[in-house]
This record gives sequence, structure tokens and C-alpha cells, in this order.
Amino acid sequence: MPAFSVIYNCTQAPGCRNQSHTGKEEMSQILPLIKRIAQNVREKSGDGRLEKFFIFKMARKAFAIPAVDVEEVSMPVSLIDIPQRSDFIKGVVNIRGIVIPVINLRSRIGLEADYQIEDGSRLLLFTFKSGAQVAMMADEIEYRLRDGVVEPVAPEKTEEHSFRMAVIDHVRYPVLMIDMWIEKNELEILHTVVESF
Repeated sequence: MPAFSVIYNCTQAPGCRNQSHTGKEEMSQILPLIKRIAQNVREKSGDGRLEKFFIFKMARKAFAIPAVDVEEVSMPVSLIDIPQRSDFIKGVVNIRGIVIPVINLRSRIGLEADYQIEDGSRLLLFTFKSGAQVAMMADEIEYRLRDGVVEPVAPEKTEEHSFRMAVIDHVRYPVLMIDMWIEKNELEILHTVVESF
């Protein structure tokens, strides 16, 4: 997967302005392929399964996220304010004419809720089974796929909201499965926000 990293770097490098649009288009074409590869791996295995992950950081803490869950990685764009703004919903963004709510799960997963958008910040876009789309800001993301093994859930773990762990290159990472941290009524609110545009 080194081509994925090369495309990203070229769009950011000085003198590559004329190539940036093409690079983003190629990156958009690569992500669906990555999702298909990751989906095939997931469908063939269970607990202790081998999966493809992206590693990203929030508040200097590293997390793993299943590649199959990531619809797109985007540069930060202007946030549009909304009446429903809250600690959970920060606003919406317009990605190629599609309105997507931006959510903040940091306080729910034990991190400081506030963050600053830096040069390395990226929007991670997700699509739920219902078809609803959301975006979440990461402080940085590693632009290459990593193989990892998801640890089985311990029998004594009964918390509704908890992290699975994945072992990636001999390091344990908490796995952020975004749908586990969003309530059903919040999905309905997100739908209402999109419908208001």
C-alpha cells in the first residue's frame, strides 16, 4: 500500500499544487478498494480475527480503527454552525455537495473534549448501515494499512461502552468502533440535522 502514502504526500508537498486535485481523486478511488479488502478479511474470521486498521491519534493518544469502517479521509473544511450544536454535534461540513454532521466523541472515550485543528488534522468520514454519514476530527492519521488481531472480549467485560483491543506490531491499541459510542436517539438527531439543509 505504499502508493496510498505517496499520493497523500504529493498533495501536501511544495510545488505539487497542480497535482493536488488528481491526488485527492486517486485517494478517493483507493479507499473503496481498501474497504473491500478489509471487508473480505472481516467476513472470513471471528474473535481473534486478523483485520486491516488505520492508526490515528486524538489528544496524543493512539487508536486503531477498522479500515472497513472508514468511508473517506478528508482535509478539514469550514464547519457550518447549526441550532442543534452541542458537545456531541459540533456542526456540519459540506463534502462535494453532501451535508455531513461532525461529531465529537472525545469526552465519551475519556479525552479532553476541546481540540485545535492543526496541520495534521483530518476528518474521518463514516457511513452507518442505515446510510447516515458522520465525520469526526482526528489530530493525525497514519496513511497506511496495518494488520492487527482483535482480542476476544473478556467474559467479565459487561460494560455497554468499552474498547476492544487490537494487537498491531506487538502493540495493543484500543479499537474505536464509532457506532458503539452513539445512541439510537442521537442517530435520529443527526438525521434531523441533515434534513434541515
